[in-house]
Amino acid sequence: MSMFKAVLVDWRGTLAVTLTEEQWIATALNRLDRPASPSDVTVVRTRLEEVDAGERLLTPGMDADPDLHRRVFAKVLSDAGLDPDLSEVLYQVESEPAHDLFADDALPFLARAREAGVRVAIVSDVHVDIRPGFDSAGLGGHVDAYALSYEHGVEKPDPRLFEAALDMVGVRPEEALMVGDRHTHDGGAAALGVTTLILPPLRARADRRLHLAEALLHAAEGPLPAGDR
Repeated sequence: MSMFKAVLVDWRGTLAVTLTEEQWIATALNRLDRPASPSDVTVVRTRLEEVDAGERLLTPGMDADPDLHRRVFAKVLSDAGLDPDLSEVLYQVESEPAHDLFADDALPFLARAREAGVRVAIVSDVHVDIRPGFDSAGLGGHVDAYALSYEHGVEKPDPRLFEAALDMVGVRPEEALMVGDRHTHDGGAAALGVTTLILPPLRARADRRLHLAEALLHAAEGPLPAGDR
């Protein structure tokens, strides 16, 4: 039996690898049947860099408010001088979870957690519903709950998002393990008393990191005494 009753898991960067900026742009250009050579992608990327898109598209609160998310993207892409069709398709690609491919070890990790009696909650800063992506990849059946920022109006590291996840799976903070890839965001769970593991961000599907979380889940039987956490 696991020492934890639940595991809270981040999505992008932990379970799934997202598109690089070049892949994002190329996917949009291909969808529009436009040239998508490396030089074509570079033209778009340079325009985005000139308006500091990388920083502006991380505006706090975006993933807690879908309308704000769209407005910020629209403004940044417009400032970059991109035409409306390309801007719209870039936003579509950004908003489609199917482009975020799950790591090779994601399914085994979630499945073994459930087999051990550990409840699974996905905790993600995201502006769209990612449940269909889990279902289509065959992972949905191994997830008990989703605490998504846009549904709760708060983003990590706000403790309310982690509290929502804990409530959904019916456990206390000391009975849960949080697994993520950003200490600035996922580390917010630790403030509630949740044991937290920060892994290096996922860069490729073949990267294997979740065995480290699995080792913690099965390190001992029964919860650790409060003083030992």
